[in-house]
Amino acid sequence: MIRKIFLLSISLMTFLSCTESEINYINQPKNQQRYDSQIFETITISKDIRYGANVTLGGATTGLSMDIYQPANDTEINRPLVVLAHGGSYISGDKKDFTELATFLAKAGYVVASINYRLLDVAPTQLAFKQVVLNSVVDMKAAVRYFTKDVATDNIYKINTAKIFIGGYSAGAITALHFAYVNTDAELNTIGGATFVDYVNSKGGLAGMSGNEAFPSSVKGVINISGALFNSNFINSTEPSLYSIHGTNDAVVPYLQGNVNNTGIIADGSGILHPYATSLGLTNQLKTIQNGKHDAFLSCTSCLVEIRAFLFSQIQ
Repeated sequence: MIRKIFLLSISLMTFLSCTESEINYINQPKNQQRYDSQIFETITISKDIRYGANVTLGGATTGLSMDIYQPANDTEINRPLVVLAHGGSYISGDKKDFTELATFLAKAGYVVASINYRLLDVAPTQLAFKQVVLNSVVDMKAAVRYFTKDVATDNIYKINTAKIFIGGYSAGAITALHFAYVNTDAELNTIGGATFVDYVNSKGGLAGMSGNEAFPSSVKGVINISGALFNSNFINSTEPSLYSIHGTNDAVVPYLQGNVNNTGIIADGSGILHPYATSLGLTNQLKTIQNGKHDAFLSCTSCLVEIRAFLFSQIQ
């Protein structure tokens, strides 16, 4: 009896000496893996973290903020990062719109940042739409650089800079796609001609001036939910991998090629981007939602798990 009590005491002391994250691991079935399963029951959210500032098309200086989701009491280092941008046609939306996906990924061990970015505050001409897309791209780059700066300085978030992903829904997906695949003046010229190239270069070029300019913004992959790229030919075989979710009946951002949100701008949707990426040998995966509308993702019961599975496949 004394021996049983002694052994029970030792076991209890060992359990109590574990950190919360270690206990969470212990309580999971052995076939569950970090980054591909829910390992953590609780997360922390750091809200309204300022990552930069810049001037809108209307001339207003605006601060740029994000919410950062992390697993609670996590002791892991070199963690993957996912930076997400909300939808809203570049006229509305907020970083809180990605709470569900950000929470889901954080419980698997990812660090997730959901960002706000500059929106359209002038008349919605075709030129203004193209300009606001590139404004949002350089804002997202500043958010990525916030974390690469952190790695080089305080290392609060314990990010692995080789495992950074970006993504978004609708306008946010358009932002992420152009972040990843527009990298030259020639591509900018295809979007809007020489005047557009001059506009972008006058604002700091493709790196922009939204913050943390001294640090890198390279990413490993893109999560595209109901987004499009101005031209599929912008993609090349050495660029980030691509995962997309898109409904075939999307009347806002075309699944194939068409008019984006009645702007008169023709762009290539997921149904065009993925065959082209495959022809280049670029790692990619497309989830087509047959007869799905623009918001088909919101009612997709398997999509969160499939996004997580794609991320997991890319960090192995």
